[in-house]
Amino acid sequence: MNIKYSGTLKNHFLIGFKNIALTILTLGLYRFWGKTNLRSYIWSHLEVYNHPFIYHGTPFELLRAFLKALPLFIALLAVQHGLELILLFLGAGVTFIAIIWIVEYAHYSKHQYIYSRTTWQGIRFSLKGSRVEYANLAFKLFFKSLLTLGLKDHLYTIEKNQFVCNNISWGDTPLTFTGNAQDLKKMNYKTWLLIIPTFFLSRIYFSVYCARYVMSHQAFQDVKLQVNYTFMQFLRFHLANVLLTILTVGLASPYVTYRQLKFIQKYYHLEGNAEDLLTQQNTDETHGQDGASGLLDLSDF
Repeated sequence: MNIKYSGTLKNHFLIGFKNIALTILTLGLYRFWGKTNLRSYIWSHLEVYNHPFIYHGTPFELLRAFLKALPLFIALLAVQHGLELILLFLGAGVTFIAIIWIVEYAHYSKHQYIYSRTTWQGIRFSLKGSRVEYANLAFKLFFKSLLTLGLKDHLYTIEKNQFVCNNISWGDTPLTFTGNAQDLKKMNYKTWLLIIPTFFLSRIYFSVYCARYVMSHQAFQDVKLQVNYTFMQFLRFHLANVLLTILTVGLASPYVTYRQLKFIQKYYHLEGNAEDLLTQQNTDETHGQDGASGLLDLSDF
Protein backbone atom coordinates (compact mmCIF):
# COMPACT_ATOMS: atom_id res chain seq x y z
CA MET A 1 0.00 0.00 0.00
CA ASN A 2 1.95 3.04 -1.24
CA ILE A 3 -0.83 5.58 -0.61
CA LYS A 4 -1.79 5.64 3.06
CA TYR A 5 -3.95 7.92 5.19
CA SER A 6 -3.25 7.57 8.92
CA GLY A 7 -5.58 10.25 10.28
CA THR A 8 -8.22 9.12 12.76
CA LEU A 9 -11.96 9.63 12.69
CA LYS A 10 -11.81 10.93 16.27
CA ASN A 11 -9.46 13.75 15.31
CA HIS A 12 -11.56 14.63 12.25
CA PHE A 13 -14.59 15.08 14.52
CA LEU A 14 -12.59 17.06 17.08
CA ILE A 15 -11.25 19.40 14.39
CA GLY A 16 -14.66 19.61 12.71
CA PHE A 17 -16.63 20.46 15.83
CA LYS A 18 -13.96 22.92 17.00
CA ASN A 19 -14.10 24.64 13.61
CA ILE A 20 -17.91 24.82 13.65
CA ALA A 21 -18.08 26.16 17.22
CA LEU A 22 -15.38 28.79 16.79
CA THR A 23 -16.69 29.82 13.37
CA ILE A 24 -20.11 30.48 14.92
CA LEU A 25 -18.62 32.31 17.92
CA THR A 26 -16.46 34.53 15.69
CA LEU A 27 -19.28 35.15 13.21
CA GLY A 28 -17.46 33.24 10.47
CA LEU A 29 -13.98 34.71 10.94
CA TYR A 30 -12.42 31.49 12.31
CA ARG A 31 -13.27 29.53 9.15
CA PHE A 32 -9.91 30.54 7.61
CA TRP A 33 -8.02 29.18 10.61
CA GLY A 34 -10.25 26.10 10.67
CA LYS A 35 -9.68 25.32 7.01
CA THR A 36 -5.91 25.74 7.42
CA ASN A 37 -5.86 23.44 10.48
CA LEU A 38 -7.84 20.76 8.66
CA ARG A 39 -5.61 20.92 5.58
CA SER A 40 -2.47 20.74 7.74
CA TYR A 41 -3.80 17.68 9.57
CA ILE A 42 -4.83 15.88 6.37
CA TRP A 43 -1.61 16.67 4.50
CA SER A 44 0.60 15.50 7.40
CA HIS A 45 -1.27 12.17 7.65
CA LEU A 46 -1.44 11.45 3.91
CA GLU A 47 1.66 9.48 2.93
CA VAL A 48 3.00 8.42 -0.45
CA TYR A 49 5.81 5.87 -0.27
CA ASN A 50 5.98 6.53 3.53
CA HIS A 51 6.62 10.26 3.03
CA PRO A 52 3.88 12.65 4.23
CA PHE A 53 2.83 15.82 2.46
CA ILE A 54 3.34 19.17 4.19
CA TYR A 55 0.92 22.07 3.92
CA HIS A 56 2.48 25.54 4.14
CA GLY A 57 -0.59 27.76 3.74
CA THR A 58 -1.63 30.23 6.45
CA PRO A 59 -5.06 31.50 7.55
CA PHE A 60 -4.01 35.09 6.85
CA GLU A 61 -3.44 34.19 3.18
CA LEU A 62 -6.97 32.79 2.98
CA LEU A 63 -8.39 35.84 4.75
CA ARG A 64 -6.58 38.30 2.46
CA ALA A 65 -7.71 36.41 -0.63
CA PHE A 66 -11.31 36.38 0.68
CA LEU A 67 -11.26 40.12 1.30
CA LYS A 68 -9.87 40.74 -2.20
CA ALA A 69 -12.62 38.67 -3.80
CA LEU A 70 -15.45 40.09 -1.67
CA PRO A 71 -15.83 43.47 -3.47
CA LEU A 72 -16.04 41.69 -6.83
CA PHE A 73 -18.72 39.36 -5.49
CA ILE A 74 -20.71 42.29 -4.08
CA ALA A 75 -20.38 44.09 -7.42
CA LEU A 76 -21.67 41.01 -9.22
CA LEU A 77 -24.70 40.86 -6.94
CA ALA A 78 -25.36 44.56 -7.51
CA VAL A 79 -25.21 44.10 -11.28
CA GLN A 80 -27.44 41.06 -11.01
CA HIS A 81 -30.14 42.85 -9.04
CA GLY A 82 -29.89 45.89 -11.28
CA LEU A 83 -30.46 43.78 -14.37
CA GLU A 84 -33.28 41.89 -12.70
CA LEU A 85 -35.06 45.17 -12.06
CA ILE A 86 -34.68 46.05 -15.75
CA LEU A 87 -35.52 42.65 -17.12
CA LEU A 88 -35.95 39.63 -14.83
CA PHE A 89 -35.07 36.96 -17.35
CA LEU A 90 -32.04 38.83 -18.64
CA GLY A 91 -30.76 39.22 -15.09
CA ALA A 92 -31.27 35.51 -14.37
CA GLY A 93 -29.51 34.54 -17.59
CA VAL A 94 -26.51 36.79 -16.91
CA THR A 95 -26.30 35.47 -13.36
CA PHE A 96 -26.32 31.84 -14.55
CA ILE A 97 -23.60 32.51 -17.11
CA ALA A 98 -21.50 34.49 -14.63
CA ILE A 99 -21.74 31.80 -11.96
CA ILE A 100 -20.50 29.09 -14.35
CA TRP A 101 -17.41 31.15 -15.20
CA ILE A 102 -16.77 32.19 -11.60
CA VAL A 103 -17.03 28.61 -10.28
CA GLU A 104 -14.50 27.39 -12.86
CA TYR A 105 -12.18 30.33 -12.09
CA ALA A 106 -12.47 29.70 -8.35
CA HIS A 107 -11.86 25.97 -8.80
CA TYR A 108 -8.60 26.51 -10.69
CA SER A 109 -7.47 29.34 -8.45
CA LYS A 110 -8.05 27.29 -5.32
CA HIS A 111 -5.97 24.41 -6.65
CA GLN A 112 -3.19 26.77 -7.71
CA TYR A 113 -3.01 27.99 -4.12
CA ILE A 114 -3.11 24.47 -2.60
CA TYR A 115 -0.42 23.16 -4.98
CA SER A 116 1.83 26.13 -4.19
CA ARG A 117 1.48 25.40 -0.47
CA THR A 118 2.08 21.64 -0.67
CA THR A 119 5.43 19.86 -0.55
CA TRP A 120 6.42 16.20 -0.63
CA GLN A 121 9.95 15.22 0.37
CA GLY A 122 10.68 18.94 0.60
CA ILE A 123 9.78 19.60 -3.04
CA ARG A 124 6.91 21.95 -3.87
CA PHE A 125 4.10 21.19 -6.30
CA SER A 126 2.84 23.84 -8.70
CA LEU A 127 -0.10 24.45 -10.97
CA LYS A 128 0.76 27.08 -13.54
CA GLY A 129 -1.41 28.46 -16.32
CA SER A 130 -3.80 31.38 -16.43
CA ARG A 131 -6.88 31.13 -14.22
CA VAL A 132 -8.77 33.29 -16.70
CA GLU A 133 -7.69 31.14 -19.61
CA TYR A 134 -8.85 27.99 -17.81
CA ALA A 135 -12.20 29.54 -16.86
CA ASN A 136 -12.71 30.68 -20.47
CA LEU A 137 -11.91 27.19 -21.76
CA ALA A 138 -14.18 25.43 -19.26
CA PHE A 139 -16.94 27.96 -19.94
CA LYS A 140 -16.64 27.43 -23.72
CA LEU A 141 -16.62 23.63 -23.40
CA PHE A 142 -19.68 23.70 -21.12
CA PHE A 143 -21.78 25.45 -23.73
CA LYS A 144 -20.34 23.39 -26.58
CA SER A 145 -21.45 20.29 -24.69
CA LEU A 146 -24.97 21.72 -24.36
CA LEU A 147 -25.14 22.64 -28.05
CA THR A 148 -23.89 19.22 -29.19
CA LEU A 149 -26.09 17.39 -26.65
CA GLY A 150 -23.03 15.68 -25.20
CA LEU A 151 -22.08 13.88 -28.42
CA LYS A 152 -18.59 15.39 -28.35
CA ASP A 153 -18.00 15.16 -24.62
CA HIS A 154 -15.17 12.68 -25.17
CA LEU A 155 -13.25 15.46 -26.96
CA TYR A 156 -14.11 18.14 -24.41
CA THR A 157 -13.14 15.94 -21.44
CA ILE A 158 -9.66 15.39 -22.83
CA GLU A 159 -9.21 19.03 -23.84
CA LYS A 160 -10.13 20.36 -20.39
CA ASN A 161 -7.99 17.87 -18.47
CA GLN A 162 -5.08 18.27 -20.89
CA PHE A 163 -4.95 21.96 -20.00
CA VAL A 164 -4.78 21.20 -16.27
CA CYS A 165 -2.28 18.33 -16.49
CA ASN A 166 0.04 20.29 -18.78
CA ASN A 167 0.42 22.90 -16.05
CA ILE A 168 1.05 20.59 -13.06
CA SER A 169 4.55 19.80 -11.86
CA TRP A 170 6.38 18.48 -8.81
CA GLY A 171 9.54 20.53 -8.61
CA ASP A 172 10.84 20.68 -12.16
CA THR A 173 9.18 17.36 -13.07
CA PRO A 174 6.01 17.87 -15.15
CA LEU A 175 2.96 15.69 -14.88
CA THR A 176 2.38 13.75 -18.10
CA PHE A 177 -1.10 12.99 -19.41
CA THR A 178 -1.56 10.26 -22.03
CA GLY A 179 -5.33 10.37 -22.39
CA ASN A 180 -6.85 10.13 -25.86
CA ALA A 181 -10.37 11.17 -26.88
CA GLN A 182 -10.69 8.10 -29.10
CA ASP A 183 -10.53 5.89 -26.01
CA LEU A 184 -13.66 7.60 -24.65
CA LYS A 185 -15.58 7.93 -27.92
CA LYS A 186 -17.26 4.52 -27.94
CA MET A 187 -18.37 4.77 -24.30
CA ASN A 188 -19.70 8.29 -24.90
CA TYR A 189 -21.94 7.17 -27.76
CA LYS A 190 -23.04 4.01 -25.97
CA THR A 191 -24.10 5.83 -22.80
CA TRP A 192 -25.73 8.60 -24.87
CA LEU A 193 -27.98 6.03 -26.58
CA LEU A 194 -28.96 4.61 -23.18
CA ILE A 195 -30.02 7.96 -21.70
CA ILE A 196 -33.77 7.35 -21.86
CA PRO A 197 -33.81 3.63 -20.89
CA THR A 198 -31.58 4.33 -17.88
CA PHE A 199 -33.21 7.64 -16.87
CA PHE A 200 -29.90 9.51 -17.43
CA LEU A 201 -27.99 7.11 -15.16
CA SER A 202 -25.85 6.12 -18.15
CA ARG A 203 -24.48 9.66 -18.40
CA ILE A 204 -23.51 9.60 -14.73
CA TYR A 205 -21.71 6.35 -15.53
CA PHE A 206 -19.88 8.09 -18.38
CA SER A 207 -18.85 10.94 -16.09
CA VAL A 208 -17.40 8.49 -13.55
CA TYR A 209 -15.77 6.50 -16.37
CA CYS A 210 -14.08 9.67 -17.65
CA ALA A 211 -12.84 10.69 -14.20
CA ARG A 212 -11.31 7.26 -13.63
CA TYR A 213 -9.80 7.24 -17.12
CA VAL A 214 -8.23 10.69 -16.72
CA MET A 215 -6.64 9.85 -13.37
CA SER A 216 -5.32 6.53 -14.64
CA HIS A 217 -3.49 8.26 -17.50
CA GLN A 218 -1.41 10.60 -15.34
CA ALA A 219 2.20 10.02 -14.31
CA PHE A 220 5.25 11.68 -12.84
CA GLN A 221 8.15 10.20 -14.82
CA ASP A 222 7.67 6.39 -14.58
CA VAL A 223 5.34 6.45 -11.57
CA LYS A 224 1.75 6.11 -12.73
CA LEU A 225 -1.52 6.51 -10.88
CA GLN A 226 -4.05 3.68 -11.09
CA VAL A 227 -7.67 3.97 -9.94
CA ASN A 228 -9.67 0.75 -9.58
CA TYR A 229 -13.08 1.56 -8.09
CA THR A 230 -16.19 0.40 -9.95
CA PHE A 231 -19.15 2.57 -10.86
CA MET A 232 -21.33 0.99 -8.17
CA GLN A 233 -18.65 1.42 -5.52
CA PHE A 234 -18.32 5.09 -6.50
CA LEU A 235 -22.09 5.62 -6.56
CA ARG A 236 -22.73 3.93 -3.20
CA PHE A 237 -19.90 5.90 -1.61
CA HIS A 238 -21.11 9.32 -2.79
CA LEU A 239 -24.79 8.61 -2.14
CA ALA A 240 -23.87 7.65 1.43
CA ASN A 241 -21.93 10.91 1.80
CA VAL A 242 -24.87 12.96 0.53
CA LEU A 243 -27.31 11.20 2.89
CA LEU A 244 -24.96 11.60 5.85
CA THR A 245 -24.61 15.31 5.14
CA ILE A 246 -28.34 15.90 4.68
CA LEU A 247 -29.58 13.76 7.59
CA THR A 248 -27.13 15.29 10.05
CA VAL A 249 -27.53 18.83 8.67
CA GLY A 250 -23.80 18.91 7.94
CA LEU A 251 -22.66 17.70 11.38
CA ALA A 252 -21.21 14.54 9.83
CA SER A 253 -18.88 16.51 7.55
CA PRO A 254 -15.73 15.38 9.48
CA TYR A 255 -16.79 11.78 8.94
CA VAL A 256 -17.48 12.47 5.24
CA THR A 257 -14.01 13.97 4.82
CA TYR A 258 -12.45 11.00 6.62
CA ARG A 259 -14.39 8.61 4.35
CA GLN A 260 -13.12 10.44 1.26
CA LEU A 261 -9.50 10.05 2.32
CA LYS A 262 -9.95 6.38 3.17
CA PHE A 263 -11.63 5.89 -0.21
CA ILE A 264 -8.48 7.27 -1.87
CA GLN A 265 -6.30 4.96 0.22
CA LYS A 266 -8.37 1.94 -0.80
CA TYR A 267 -8.86 2.52 -4.52
CA TYR A 268 -5.91 4.66 -5.63
CA HIS A 269 -2.56 3.03 -6.25
CA LEU A 270 0.81 4.10 -7.63
CA GLU A 271 2.68 1.87 -10.06
CA GLY A 272 6.45 2.32 -9.98
CA ASN A 273 9.18 2.94 -7.43
CA ALA A 274 9.71 6.08 -5.39
CA GLU A 275 13.41 5.85 -6.28
CA ASP A 276 12.45 6.55 -9.90
CA LEU A 277 11.24 10.02 -8.96
CA LEU A 278 14.10 12.46 -9.46
CA THR A 279 13.43 16.17 -9.38
CA GLN A 280 14.75 19.52 -8.19
CA GLN A 281 12.97 22.43 -6.57
CA ASN A 282 11.43 24.77 -9.12
CA THR A 283 12.16 28.38 -8.24
CA ASP A 284 9.46 29.65 -10.60
CA GLU A 285 6.77 29.63 -7.92
CA THR A 286 3.11 30.28 -8.64
CA HIS A 287 0.52 31.57 -6.20
CA GLY A 288 -3.17 30.93 -6.51
CA GLN A 289 -5.93 32.77 -4.70
CA ASP A 290 -8.33 30.89 -2.44
CA GLY A 291 -10.64 33.90 -2.11
CA ALA A 292 -13.31 33.12 -4.69
CA SER A 293 -13.33 29.51 -3.53
CA GLY A 294 -13.80 30.70 0.04
CA LEU A 295 -16.75 32.85 -0.97
CA LEU A 296 -18.39 29.93 -2.75
CA ASP A 297 -17.26 27.43 -0.07
CA LEU A 298 -16.44 24.83 -2.71
CA SER A 299 -15.22 22.13 -0.32
CA ASP A 300 -14.36 21.23 3.26
CA PHE A 301 -10.59 21.46 2.75
